[in-house]
Amino acid sequence: MILDWETFLTFVPLLVQGAVTTIELTVLVTIFGFLIALPVALARNSASRAARAFARSFIFFFRGAPILAVLFLLYYGLPQIPGIKDSILWHLIARPMPIAVLALSLNSAGFLAEIFALALRNVAVGDIEAARAFGFSRFQTFLRFALPGAARLCMRAYGNELVFVLKGTAAVNFITITDLIGAANQIYFNTFDPITPLLVAGAIYLVFALLIVTAVRYMERRLSPWLFLKAALKEAKA
Repeated sequence: MILDWETFLTFVPLLVQGAVTTIELTVLVTIFGFLIALPVALARNSASRAARAFARSFIFFFRGAPILAVLFLLYYGLPQIPGIKDSILWHLIARPMPIAVLALSLNSAGFLAEIFALALRNVAVGDIEAARAFGFSRFQTFLRFALPGAARLCMRAYGNELVFVLKGTAAVNFITITDLIGAANQIYFNTFDPITPLLVAGAIYLVFALLIVTAVRYMERRLSPWLFLKAALKEAKA
C-alpha cells in the first residue's frame, strides 16, 4: 500500500499540531494582510502623487519579492539593526512566529492592495453620486456604498489570494516553525517514508482550500444574490 497506516497513526498528534499552526498562520495573515492592504489600496487611488508613488512601490516590491526572501530578510536582518535588541520591539521579533506573520502579511498585502484598488476604481459612479446627493458624508459613502460594492467585485480574487496565503505558510518551516509541511518533514526524517506524511499533508491542505473556497462562495451569494438567481433562471430555462 502507498499509505503506511502504522506511520500515520503513530504521528497523528504531530500532524494535528502542524495543521493547527497552519490554520493559526492563515487566520492571522488574512487579518493583518487585509489591515495593511486596505490603506495601501486607498493610497493607490489617492489624488496625492506621493501617496500613489508609495503605494505603487509597496505593491511592486512585495508582489515581486519571493516569500522566502522577505521571510529571511526580516528574520535574519531585523536583529542586525543597531539598538533593536535593546528596544521593546525585540520582545515581539525575538520569536519566529511574529516574524512569519509579518512577512506573510506584507507579501499578501502586496497582492491584495492591487485587488482592492482595482475594485474600488470600478464601483459604479452612479451609486457614489447618489449617496453624496442624499447627504451622506465621504466616510459614510465609502463605508456603506464604495466598500460593499468593491467587496462584490473582488470577492473571487480575494478568495484566490486566501488560498495562496494558505499554501504560502509552508515557507515558515525554514525559520524553525513546525507547520503542516514541517510536521510532514519531521515524520519523513524519523521514518524515511516520504509518501505517507506528504500525502496526508496534501489532503489536509486540499480540505482547508475547499473550506476557503466554500466560504468565499457563500459570501458571494450573500453580497450578490441576484447573480446566482440569474444563473439559476438560465439553467431552469435550458
